[in-house]
Amino acid sequence: TRRLVLACLSNQQQTNRGMVRNKNDRTMDSRASAFCSWLFTTGGYSDLTLPGMTEPDALAVLAACLDFKARTALNPHTGDPILAKTLNNHLQAAAAYLGLVTSLPVSIMFSSSSSNPRLTSFFADILRSRAKWAVPHPKRLPYTHAMFQALASMAKEHMAISKLAHLDLLHSVFDWIHLGVFMGSRSGEYAQTTAPKGSFAKVPDSWAPPPKWQNQPLAFILSDFTLLDENLCVVPPHEAPKNPKRCCWIQIRYRFDKSATNFSLCGYRRGKGFLCPAFAALSIIRRATTLQVSSNEPLGVYRSNPTGSCTYLRSSEIITVMQQAVKAAYPDPLHCYCINIKAVIAHSNRVTAAVALFSMKLSIEDIAFRLRWKPESVQHYIRECSQFVDDLTAATISGAAIL
Repeated sequence: TRRLVLACLSNQQQTNRGMVRNKNDRTMDSRASAFCSWLFTTGGYSDLTLPGMTEPDALAVLAACLDFKARTALNPHTGDPILAKTLNNHLQAAAAYLGLVTSLPVSIMFSSSSSNPRLTSFFADILRSRAKWAVPHPKRLPYTHAMFQALASMAKEHMAISKLAHLDLLHSVFDWIHLGVFMGSRSGEYAQTTAPKGSFAKVPDSWAPPPKWQNQPLAFILSDFTLLDENLCVVPPHEAPKNPKRCCWIQIRYRFDKSATNFSLCGYRRGKGFLCPAFAALSIIRRATTLQVSSNEPLGVYRSNPTGSCTYLRSSEIITVMQQAVKAAYPDPLHCYCINIKAVIAHSNRVTAAVALFSMKLSIEDIAFRLRWKPESVQHYIRECSQFVDDLTAATISGAAIL
């Protein structure tokens, strides 16, 4: 039994948990190392005295370290004191470190019969105080109709210069963004957020996902997009570009939500204006076909150089293009969007979708069902938005019929 348990633990430690979780593990290791340095310098412990630490000592040391960080630690990017959530993560890493090196049952949680465990009062007081006096993150701005029009104009200008411009970054971002506002997609569903440039995120080859999913792309692939005619009959991908007017619906298979909605299907009808989900999907398929993207690689690609080689779309590139759209749509530097341009990010897709539907009087439950979210997520994005979407964008998104 011991051999089986040790083999299981070894396999769990060595397994690939995915790029995001591996990055989180490295962050926790870094915070534990920082606590170790503090423990041996400011805390006064050494390799000889640390094994003699008692459980009350451990809790006192954790409290002292948390108080020290709350007073001195700064965000390296903003220079502001670190937020309560970051402080809590430092506390968790420090407690895990002490539990490992001392073999003590170091628990920072309040022991009770309640199903909702809480931090002990001293830790909770420090974090609560920091949360009350923290500078909140700026609220995200939704995409506006003027921004979409600016992107469309920029794309048209590029096409006038080169007939192959539709393969480039600007056109790829325009297609995915204006499809995404109908879907409420996270950028990870169509772009790369943590993978190195030129590669793409995959389902980790660990024990959790079914074996047939492992090493599959997390982002949409060609088989996730199905074009349908007005009779809901499938239009083959190789025929669709030849007769685009035949494509009246786009049916999308949502891949890995890590929830009960994995591989759910949703269809969107062709619209009348330039914000059309079917047209965007057709353009995405055409680009991937032209760039000879494998059927088992993400559809979110663009031409990286004139030779025709391509690379995968990244969320940082989406932010760059959308902030260019802000400057094109609102040339006045005193416009609120120009002043708060850093609040225009890839996640603004989800904000736009939620706020547009909410402004058209859909209920929280209806929005959650339509976007495949939880009601709490809808409320979060509505609260996080600093202003409503303009009426034209809202009407376009809410008016898109779905299957």
